[in-house]
Amino acid sequence: MGANLAERSRRLDLRFGLMMIAPAVLIIAMLLGYPMGYAVFMSFHEWNDKLGMDHPFVGLDNYGQLLSDPAVHRAMERTAYFSIITVLGGVALAVGIAVLLNREFRGRTLARVLLLVPWAVPPVVNGIMWKLIFDGSTGIANTILRGLGLTDENVQWLSDPTLAMNVLIFAETWKLLPFLCLLMLAALQGIPSNLYRAAAIDGAGPWRTFWRITLPNIRGALMFALIVQSMWSLKVFDTIYVLTGGSGGPAEGTTTINFLAYLVNFSNLDRGYGSAMAVGIMILVLVVAVFWIVIFGGFSRRRRADA
Repeated sequence: MGANLAERSRRLDLRFGLMMIAPAVLIIAMLLGYPMGYAVFMSFHEWNDKLGMDHPFVGLDNYGQLLSDPAVHRAMERTAYFSIITVLGGVALAVGIAVLLNREFRGRTLARVLLLVPWAVPPVVNGIMWKLIFDGSTGIANTILRGLGLTDENVQWLSDPTLAMNVLIFAETWKLLPFLCLLMLAALQGIPSNLYRAAAIDGAGPWRTFWRITLPNIRGALMFALIVQSMWSLKVFDTIYVLTGGSGGPAEGTTTINFLAYLVNFSNLDRGYGSAMAVGIMILVLVVAVFWIVIFGGFSRRRRADA
């Protein structure tokens, strides 16, 4: 009798929970489901607004073009370079800053507040700010370099493909670093302090304590940070648009795969091929997310086996 009541209570709780989330699921399905489904539909058609209103079915031809297009290959190379640095470098930097902010020191509260400033700046304002700072003629970056005696002439930051990409990496990392730092800081504050006291009694040094205590206890937050940062790096758009005036230049130097999809869709008006590219990006995001989940899942299994 008691088991039946418990089962009935569980079913009622489940039904109530489904009723509570149903409106949100419906809204998300309406806002995202239809556009995504329509993009998939267009990806199977030759849908170019420059060629008229006839959109013949071409099957997987757009996806075949996607695999053989040199412009896509170049964009993927730039995306890989951008993503590796912003994801691995950004998360590693966030962990280091969070470890420092987790310690007791004078002005720690002020430092934590100042950390939020980049996160509070709107993306477009962030791009404009860095565009002005790295302006080749009047930017303060060149003024600082000349003042330090590191250069005698202005560096054209946004006119060189390699320098422009590095400016983009710097601007994006600066913008997203506060979120990652706060995420890591929250995870660090959840680690029991007695673990560190026990490590100190055992004579463990800072690096051994970090690898044996800190890192394993923040692996959940670390996995989430890597997944989110990877997604952001693959869909970066606003900063590129502002820094380059919507061109993705110079010489395609900042044209990542997501920005190339924008150019194909809205500059070339090739909706079919652009939709295939967007679907490919969505699949790539899912693959990257699964990759990090598998990596951290294997790490957790190895730790349980060692224990």
